Amino acid sequence: MEGHVDEMARKKTITLPLLAEKLGLSVYTVSKALRGLPGMSETTRKEVIQLANELGYLTKDQESSLLYEGIPRLSVKQRRFLMVTTSRYSTTIQQLFMGLKERMFELGHKVDIAFMPDSLSPERFDGWMEQEGILYADGLFITPLIPEPLEARLLETKLPRILVNYPPVGAKVDSVIWDVHDATVQSVQYLIANGHRNITYVGDTTKTRGYKQRWLAFQEAMKQEGIDIQEESHYISITSDNAQWMAMFKNHLERHKPTALLCSSHETNLSWVFYACSESGRHIPADISIIVLDNLRDCIIPDITRPVLLMMETGYRAADRMLWRMANTHLPFEHIRLQGSFFQGATVKNLLK
Repeated sequence: MEGHVDEMARKKTITLPLLAEKLGLSVYTVSKALRGLPGMSETTRKEVIQLANELGYLTKDQESSLLYEGIPRLSVKQRRFLMVTTSRYSTTIQQLFMGLKERMFELGHKVDIAFMPDSLSPERFDGWMEQEGILYADGLFITPLIPEPLEARLLETKLPRILVNYPPVGAKVDSVIWDVHDATVQSVQYLIANGHRNITYVGDTTKTRGYKQRWLAFQEAMKQEGIDIQEESHYISITSDNAQWMAMFKNHLERHKPTALLCSSHETNLSWVFYACSESGRHIPADISIIVLDNLRDCIIPDITRPVLLMMETGYRAADRMLWRMANTHLPFEHIRLQGSFFQGATVKNLLK
């Protein structure tokens, strides 16, 4: 009976009074919850938003936004999209997928994951496409870390595509990505404002276009502050042997004696960075400061200073872009970067005090 009532409710026009009645709340409270206004518990707000999403209710501002963007709210047919990734366990990919999935659910569609093995060769690519049913999807979301030759093959498909990455030069695809260039510049400026000029950059600078962007932004920001960049002063070597990496990194700290470290990713030996600093007798932040260029929502060190990278929100925006592109195939390609805030945390010491 309850399921039948829910079905009937879906067929009606979903209104604020209907939401309020089903939740046992006032219309005023429901309206405040949907507009993000204070005056209720987070549990109540979450319940309101969840039911509104389930019933397909949108505020007037949301309706206007979809209309303005040219995004169809719901289609008669549920569409199925695929997010292609080479990583099963990356927290970055998990957050991105969560954003995609939630947003597509709100709009009446579905997103699944197509896993691409790291070992996949170009010769086996067509077989993998068939196995994963790539060409039967309504559209593809192409994530970071996919090898560039295989990424290029995905970009050649005739399906609607959104690249969740910095795009290659001249790529005929829309892209959406969290803005690591701005995040890196914010980080350098924060260190400089706290008196740090001997800053060591730690991490990969070549593996992906995102890592290249971080490194280029770091060099640009340092030069703007009148600080010359000498590559040997930065620790950009990568090794799979953590013990060897730590020994080399400790030696680097002794030689260059930086007052601050800017780590390009928490997945690049962050725990070993902390351990190496401790083994070298350097306490954080008393002796050395650290900023990490990554989103650490689930990190065991929640107070680490960092720019906020909007990974889940990028998933939301990428979902909207996909539906927009499908409704506007004739318009030029667009590249969108989502700028986050800066979390000051507790791992940077002010040297000016």
